[in-house]
Amino acid sequence: MNRNEKEAAIASYKALFDGIDSVVIADTNGVPVNTINEVRSKFRAEGVTFRVVKNTLAKKALAGTVLEPICDKFHGPVAVALKADDPITPARVAIDFAKANPNFKITAGFASGTVLDAAGVDNLSKMRTRNEARSALLSVFKASATKFAALIKARAEKLEKNEG
Repeated sequence: MNRNEKEAAIASYKALFDGIDSVVIADTNGVPVNTINEVRSKFRAEGVTFRVVKNTLAKKALAGTVLEPICDKFHGPVAVALKADDPITPARVAIDFAKANPNFKITAGFASGTVLDAAGVDNLSKMRTRNEARSALLSVFKASATKFAALIKARAEKLEKNEG
């Protein structure tokens, strides 16, 4: 790879990581190309970007960014999974795929300013996404309103029986 190609790759990585505040890093050593293509399609289906990266170039692209603390996790054959404003979906897809494919190993992650180990990424994958949390909160509000309306109706019916 000549100097111009390296500069273009670094610019591509900077564009990839621009605006991203979370990432999942996986070791792809010993993973067949067909398997990489399979996981890539699973990530794509969830709107997650998955890319095998060159470590030294990725480290240069991450220098001076929010993700810089994770640079020391880039060694060996590495792939990154990321999605803007959603740290949970990449973690879920990666963990699910790693369970079915032992050669695909989650090595690290980064979310909310914290470097995560494999167990941390696993814990992250078990959290609710923003939309799931919103849905749960709305169901609590709806259930409370429904229960309140039922209580008022029951009291009104009780009053009608007592007056009648």
